[in-house]
Amino acid sequence: MKDKHQPQKSVLLTVLLAGFLLLAILLTVTKPPVFAHSASVEERIENSQAWLPTIPDVDWFQQSNNDAPAKYIIVMIADGWGANHIAATNDYTNKTPPYQTWPRYWVSTYPAGGNYQPQSAWSDFAYPLQNPTDSAAAATALFTGIKTQNGRIAVNTNASARLFSLSQKAQALNKATGAVTTVYLSHATPGAWMSHNASRNNGFAIADEGLWGNPNSTGTIVEDGRYGGSFGSSNPQHVVIGAGHPNWQGSSYVNSAIRDKLANESGQTGKFLFVERLAGNADGGDRLLNAANLPATTRLAALFGGTGGNLEYRLADGSGHNPENPTLAQMTTAALTVLNRSPNGFVLMVEGGAVDWASHNNQMDRMIGELIGFNEAVQTVIAWVDEPTNGSSWDNTLLIVTGDHETGYLTAAPNTFANQPLGAVNPTTLALEKVVASTGRRASWQDTNANNEIDDGEQVYWVWNSGGHSNSLIPLFARGVGAAQLAHFATAYDPVRGAYLDNTAVFHLIDGVISYKTFLPLATKR
Repeated sequence: MKDKHQPQKSVLLTVLLAGFLLLAILLTVTKPPVFAHSASVEERIENSQAWLPTIPDVDWFQQSNNDAPAKYIIVMIADGWGANHIAATNDYTNKTPPYQTWPRYWVSTYPAGGNYQPQSAWSDFAYPLQNPTDSAAAATALFTGIKTQNGRIAVNTNASARLFSLSQKAQALNKATGAVTTVYLSHATPGAWMSHNASRNNGFAIADEGLWGNPNSTGTIVEDGRYGGSFGSSNPQHVVIGAGHPNWQGSSYVNSAIRDKLANESGQTGKFLFVERLAGNADGGDRLLNAANLPATTRLAALFGGTGGNLEYRLADGSGHNPENPTLAQMTTAALTVLNRSPNGFVLMVEGGAVDWASHNNQMDRMIGELIGFNEAVQTVIAWVDEPTNGSSWDNTLLIVTGDHETGYLTAAPNTFANQPLGAVNPTTLALEKVVASTGRRASWQDTNANNEIDDGEQVYWVWNSGGHSNSLIPLFARGVGAAQLAHFATAYDPVRGAYLDNTAVFHLIDGVISYKTFLPLATKR
């Protein structure tokens, strides 16, 4: 039967289409544009090299005071840091790094299946030690916007699909990408930045994917299980600088085949220029910077290491660093120099990975030294952005400084919540730190009766309550394009820290500022 209302419906449809067309034109010619606040899990699972369009599932908002997307994005991760790690370092140095004067946000870090309960965090002292994230899951959340289970590297919880990462998004926009770390270059955090794998332990496949795109570039699972767990090829990074040299206890993550391929190909057209630690050559930083400064260098790989696999620990007083290795600031400078040759800009991840390692071992002296080194690397980036001749400015750059989780559950005293200030942190109290016999954890206190126990009445400066990670909120600082938008993500509330956001917001912020996305209001899911 013919619908007697059909003419009216046709007219209405024509009017609606005309309205949509007019609105689309207005959105195109007006600014600032609108970009997505977040995206669904389904849209972030990527089974091909194509970028899937994002449909927002919460309120959309506008980018403020900028006429273009961010050309340069730098994400800096102090692995394992927390509020008291920062406080201890600032007390020791009697300085507050400039970036810590920027607006501070608090971030939850739990893995898939977990949660953060603010009331429990401040009423049950043991709560923050329950079900914390590891670096693999935390880095995956930061770099893909999706929670996964511990141990996964940029893949979903049941390891059935790879997730689309910031590196891939940047490369799809013809930006250069790079990863810098003070620990194994195929460890969890750089791994989630440059590869996809079912397990963080498959260091050889992770390194191969980051360096050459193919996770089996130098070997197969038949030769070693650490070549397994991959999810196909990716575009390789342009810069990879880290530790894990097989000659310095790094062979569980970077084997000789990987090192030899880098060395044999060094300088060839389209290949990495390769720099490595050389025993007896106290010029690791200079050689790295010289290689980066060569005008023809557009791809740079560097492999250093120390007796524990990471670069030798820097101590609080500045000692400990071995000049056969570069500093993190020098590694960062080298990466910025090479990546800035990309005409379309770049996205860079810099990790101070040994902040976490020192905290696992409850060693305040090493932790402070490593965090000082990280702070110097942050200042290097700030100076680079401020440099008027390299094309960067705070109008085209976003810098995010945060961690992936807290390590060590550092507090002022036993059973004292983390919001209470630590005691004095100085060379004298560093020398007092030792193992508490009954807990096996280290602390700094006046052990007046020398019984290796913290007794009533003894002055305590700090205690480590864990050798692992905690579920505590951690700080985040940001400056540049879109940084103020982080406030829109801080929708949860903690009774001590105040408003906080989830670590997945880091991906969604960068996803928004790296390229504009424009949506009609009716496309927004509610």
